[in-house]
Amino acid sequence: MGRHGRPRAKNGQRVAVIAVPAVAAVAMAASSASAASGLTAADQAMAAKLDQRMGVAPLGSDAVGEVRDVASGQTVWSKQPTTGVMPASTNKLATAVAALTVLGPNHTVQTKTVYHAGAVYLVGGGDQQLTTAGLKSLAAATASALKSKGHHSVRLMVDDHLFAAPTLSPGWNSGYYPDIVAPVRALRIEGDNTQDTALTAGKVFAQQLAAQGITVGTPARATAPNGSTALATHKSKSLSSTVEYMLKYSDNDIAEGLLRLTALGQGRAATWQGGTAAVHSVLVQYGIPLSGVREYDGSGLSRSDRMTADALTAIAALAVDTHYQATLSPILKGLPVAGVDGTLSSSEQRFTTAPASCAVGKVEAKTGTLSDVAALVGVTKGQDGLWKSFAFVENGTAPTATVKSGLDGLAATVEGCW
Repeated sequence: MGRHGRPRAKNGQRVAVIAVPAVAAVAMAASSASAASGLTAADQAMAAKLDQRMGVAPLGSDAVGEVRDVASGQTVWSKQPTTGVMPASTNKLATAVAALTVLGPNHTVQTKTVYHAGAVYLVGGGDQQLTTAGLKSLAAATASALKSKGHHSVRLMVDDHLFAAPTLSPGWNSGYYPDIVAPVRALRIEGDNTQDTALTAGKVFAQQLAAQGITVGTPARATAPNGSTALATHKSKSLSSTVEYMLKYSDNDIAEGLLRLTALGQGRAATWQGGTAAVHSVLVQYGIPLSGVREYDGSGLSRSDRMTADALTAIAALAVDTHYQATLSPILKGLPVAGVDGTLSSSEQRFTTAPASCAVGKVEAKTGTLSDVAALVGVTKGQDGLWKSFAFVENGTAPTATVKSGLDGLAATVEGCW
């Protein structure tokens, strides 16, 4: 860390400035009871309604929550704000903040091919949005480069060594494979949840090379030797675009890929431990209150993850804090909009009925869902026209669909339309 809280760049990479101003520092320390002194009349009215509705909303008995005014950092309302609970996919907010801060919103990665001693190596760069079309373009460029060198028959190797070999995160259920998430690898075609996404990509690439007139054998795994000759590259989407998509649609594979790229950006190992340590260090730099917080993955799938409402509201507030817009603006752009898109769209039965329907288009928030977890964390402008960040999380046995309806109502209460 450099002077005045500015992180130093490592390995020549761009690292965002995240000096925490006085206003933000107050925000991170705030944790008071509802209707605290100094609240506006609108905030006091909202807090009183939340006190009434939290007890009768269909949230079960284990719900926690907090609302804070972003500009002042003052807690407007809270219930057990420092109790650690399973955050589910709201954990992706922390992953997004860390990735954007360490790597920068314009960061990209490359999937590339290199040649050595009769073999082509398909080298993964961690792009979880690599499409079949993108791979086809890479194959065409690779074939052209090979032919120009007089090579028409090659062996094909896949190199995904950038990330450590896949393992289950602490708290992950083995049943998550293959539908919920794929084993985390540095080479993967988007949408592929096979056990070995790198070899699957290699097989597709082999077919594409063959279509270009290059004879290829069955692909195998190997690390490209030093001194290999570069053939072709395919550049990923920008990190800002990737983060927006990850949050909007709660993409687990992207989250876990970003966790490892963030670790590498800090010079750490691309493992669960390296990634979560990187996220923790960034949250510390922003002044996020981390007592009671434990992270074991980037997606929030781990049942060992713990977040507090205090930490979640502080993280959500960063999305609209003007001090950080150059770096963190993709977070607000990526948050699902109530009743409009992503995981809060009407097709997901969110904000579709009264009283929550009054907040359609007015609340932007990240959802979180596991078998016994429902969470909603985000931002909205309150009745006083000022940004509020909020977090409502329920861990318990209440029916998930019922809980989601209750969460939507609480968010509408923060917005002030109910």
